[in-house]
Amino acid sequence: MEKRLTNQQIEQLFDFTKKHLVEHYDVQVELVDHLANAIEDQWKENPNILFEDALQTEFKKFGIFGFTGLVGQKQSALKNHYWKIIKKEFISFFSVPKVIISVVLFYLLFQLYSNPTEMREQVWFILKCILFIATLLLWIYQSRQLKKGKNKYLLHSINNYFISIPVTFIVFFSSSVYREPNVFQLLLDTTTTTIYILFVVILFTKIIPLIKNEIRLTEQKFQKI
Repeated sequence: MEKRLTNQQIEQLFDFTKKHLVEHYDVQVELVDHLANAIEDQWKENPNILFEDALQTEFKKFGIFGFTGLVGQKQSALKNHYWKIIKKEFISFFSVPKVIISVVLFYLLFQLYSNPTEMREQVWFILKCILFIATLLLWIYQSRQLKKGKNKYLLHSINNYFISIPVTFIVFFSSSVYREPNVFQLLLDTTTTTIYILFVVILFTKIIPLIKNEIRLTEQKFQKI
């Protein structure tokens, strides 16, 4: 009769992954499943191997970084997946009919930068402050909602990563509209601001809702486990 892990040993595996800084439940489940199968494979060869020894043997196979490297790889893969979607959506704004939106936006921003007034400067500054505060509040809200949930999934960290990007990028924008702009500065500011606004639109109308739906599906999946 083949030797199998007990429920207590399975719980020990979950505790082991948490101890080694794996905070996402979906990754914990994947690792526990991998470790459990690997340990039972060892027992097929030698049933006398102690559970702790078999576990350490498998853990050493993950290298000096342990589970951290695996988690990093999964995060990178997910980020790349959603960045590809962003790229695809962004390109769509330069094809008919969305290109009209891009052109109009570019023109309006060009007028804003090329004809600076005190009023326009104040409006631009207020808009950036609103975006900064709104995004920050959304990030705080997401963090609190996460704490209310039973488990934290890898997609939660990806969601927070993308939500924080507008705040990170906006600090690179000047706090005022240039008083004496030159042509190069005008084109640079207009182009970067257009790209930034299109990115924010794509992020909050496409990517964040998509990630939230993926989180909902993930929660439903693991509720059945």
